[in-house]
Amino acid sequence: MSISFIHTADIHIGKKFDTDLTPQESKVRRRELWETFDKIIELCIRNRVEFLFIAGDMTEAQYCKVEDIVRLVAKFEEAKETQVVIVPGNKDPWTTHNLYKYMSWPPNVHWIDETNQVKELHFEDKNLCVYSIGISSMEQPNKRDCLYDVDVDVNRINVLLIHADVLEKDSGALRVDLNRISGKFDYVALGHVHQYAEIRDRIIYPGTPEPLDFTEKGQHGVVYGRLGKDNFEKMFVPVAKSRFITKEIFLQPEFSSEKILDIIKYSGDYISASKDYFKIILTGSVNSGIDMDRLLNEASNYFQHIGFEENYLYDIHSDQLPERQEDSLIGQYIKQYQEKGLKTLEMQKSFLLGLNLLMESKERSDDH
Repeated sequence: MSISFIHTADIHIGKKFDTDLTPQESKVRRRELWETFDKIIELCIRNRVEFLFIAGDMTEAQYCKVEDIVRLVAKFEEAKETQVVIVPGNKDPWTTHNLYKYMSWPPNVHWIDETNQVKELHFEDKNLCVYSIGISSMEQPNKRDCLYDVDVDVNRINVLLIHADVLEKDSGALRVDLNRISGKFDYVALGHVHQYAEIRDRIIYPGTPEPLDFTEKGQHGVVYGRLGKDNFEKMFVPVAKSRFITKEIFLQPEFSSEKILDIIKYSGDYISASKDYFKIILTGSVNSGIDMDRLLNEASNYFQHIGFEENYLYDIHSDQLPERQEDSLIGQYIKQYQEKGLKTLEMQKSFLLGLNLLMESKERSDDH
C-alpha cells in the first residue's frame, strides 16, 4: 500500500513585506500568495491527492485576519477528499493569540495542537501514522527532544512532519538533530528553510511555494509524491507565479545612456519583465555626462518591479571638467571637491549636480 501526497510549507499568507516592495506591490504580492495557495489546493483536487502536509508557517499569525482564516477553511472544504495535516511554525505558533484555535475546521483538516509532546495521527485505512510537534512561542519555540524517543511501528508508513532547522543555520530552539531522527521515518516533511533542499533520501525541504524576497532564488513549488514502505517517488512541481531575479551589469564609460537603458530593458524578456521582480546591481564606471537617476527612472517603466543597487562610479577626469579660472566661483567649487576626493557615488552625484547648477547659472548670466 502507498499514499499520494503534496508536501508544502512556509506559505506565509498575510505576510507584511517590509523591504524592496512599495505598498502597492506588497498588496499585489499578498494576493499572489493566495493565488499560489489556491493552485496547491487545485492540484490536490485535480489529482485526487490523499494527503496534504503543511510543515509550518502557513500564515504570518501577527498579520493574519479573521477573513484570511475563513478563506482557508473554505479552501480546505473544497478539497474534502484530501486529508490535510498542519503543524504550526515559528511564524504561526500555537498560542492563545492564534486565530487557528478559534475556528471550526472541516473534518479533513488535522491540526498538530501539541507543543510539549509528540502527537501521533493514525490513518488506519491508509496504514499511515504522522508524527509531529508544534511550536508554542514565536520568540522561543519549545524544545523538541521528545522527538528522539518516538517508537514507530515498522509495519506502518511513518511520516515526520516538522517545522525545524536541521542544517545548523538557526541557533534558536528550532534546531533538530537530523542524525537522531533519520532512518526512523519513511519520509520527513520539513519546513522553515525557504529554498528547495533534499537533505537526505526522503528528507526534504520544499521551500516556499512562492518566493518572498531576493534571497529566494530559482524555481519555487511543492513536492508531489507517492510513498510506501518499499517505494518512494517524488517530483518537484513549480507553482510560483513570480520569481525574484538579481542580475549584475558592468558599466563602461563609453556606454551611451541609450545603450545602458537597452541593457537594463533586456535583462528580462517581455513575459518575465511583466511578472517577475528584478534587482539590478550596477557596477563599473559611467560617463559623467549621463544622468543616471533619470535613466533608471525611465528603465523602471519596463518592469512590474525593478530596484537598483548602485555600486558604480562616475568616470570623472580633470580634462573633462569645464575650463575655469582658479579664482572663479566654478573654479573654487571644483578645487574644493577635488581636494576632498570624489571617492563615493554620493559625493560624485552631489558634485555633478552642483556643477550643473553653477554652469546653468553662468550661462544665464552670460546671456544677459
